[in-house]
Amino acid sequence: MGLETSSKRYAKALIGYGVEKDNLDILFSEFSSLIQMLEDSEDLVSFIQNPTISKDIKQKALNELISDNLPNTSIVINLLSQNNRLDMLLDVCKGFIKQYNVHKDIVEVIVTTPIEISEDIESSIQAYLNSIENGKIKLVKKKDESLIAGFTIDYNNTRLDASVKKRLEKMKKELKKTN
Repeated sequence: MGLETSSKRYAKALIGYGVEKDNLDILFSEFSSLIQMLEDSEDLVSFIQNPTISKDIKQKALNELISDNLPNTSIVINLLSQNNRLDMLLDVCKGFIKQYNVHKDIVEVIVTTPIEISEDIESSIQAYLNSIENGKIKLVKKKDESLIAGFTIDYNNTRLDASVKKRLEKMKKELKKTN
């Protein structure tokens, strides 16, 4: 079984657990914090993925690190440790967030621009997305100066690319074809 399949199964089980215990929103908040913590610390990720460190040491260190601030996440840490799968902690957390969004009918939309977007543009994008997508729209703004100008919108495995970078790449490709 692949890593992605396994992490999806763990994530679905965690959704079921959260619904059963009526703490799904708390789990969402804690897993979001854990994702941020893992993405901000390369050393922590290296520690978790290091095969020479025993699963018991990893489990103990992670539980000590998060037990006060994120008490509900110890469930997944203990389970993954028990199954010797702590290396997939970040994937399980991200899978949980995706499953949570599906469960709550939330569409996560990533808008990438070279500069900060104004509230007017943000509300226009929100209105457009509401017209083509069912569910609650969660807008995530990212900044990428390599786009030069314009924007990209990513949602539900779809990308709308209205960036100058993309247009320049198309022009370059066309010029290569004609030469």
